[in-house]
Amino acid sequence: MSEATMDPAEVAALEEAAREFDKSRMKQIGSYHFAMVMGGLTLWGAAETWAQVTGSTLAQIVAVGNAFVAAYVISSTIHEWGHFTGARMSGAVSPVLEAPRRHFFMFDFAMDQNDLRQFTWMSWGGILAPWLAVLIALIFVPLSSLSGAVLVSTLIAKAVGAGAFEIPVVTGAGSSGDPGGELAKATIGGKLKQAGKTGNLVGLGFFVLIWLIA
Repeated sequence: MSEATMDPAEVAALEEAAREFDKSRMKQIGSYHFAMVMGGLTLWGAAETWAQVTGSTLAQIVAVGNAFVAAYVISSTIHEWGHFTGARMSGAVSPVLEAPRRHFFMFDFAMDQNDLRQFTWMSWGGILAPWLAVLIALIFVPLSSLSGAVLVSTLIAKAVGAGAFEIPVVTGAGSSGDPGGELAKATIGGKLKQAGKTGNLVGLGFFVLIWLIA
């Protein structure tokens, strides 16, 4: 039986069930991501407190290591949710996955069912979202702390890297009208690795600047 021949009440019931199923998956993955972010922050905070209280070199090393981990988890998570928010705001077909892939990927953006405008919204959501984490960190994280400076620098590195890869893809898609082709071309061409290096250099530069003026 096709949707066209179904009773309107049955169609509405199926659509509502699909929405509830989507919400359930979103809550499940959201809970998982929330736990990851809180876990990373808690481990970093505990190690930083240990380092400040004891002055131990080992504690300082652990704090710096946890700062890297926390920043990576926070930036990757908010980046993915930024993409998802942009996709949903544009009305794109973007079903939530049953379980996250590689810890962070949480939805499927159907290239063949979405248009250039929706791709652009989805992309810019992920490009801009990591900068929210940078802004919050700059307000609340003490840059006088070694691990605090590492955390903020890593957040900046991740945000710059995401933009360095995705902005050319979005602008290229705007010119060619082929988002999938532009994404494939950038990926095959090694642009992701290059963007990561660019982000790392900017993050390192910020870290050096902080310690020069501290």
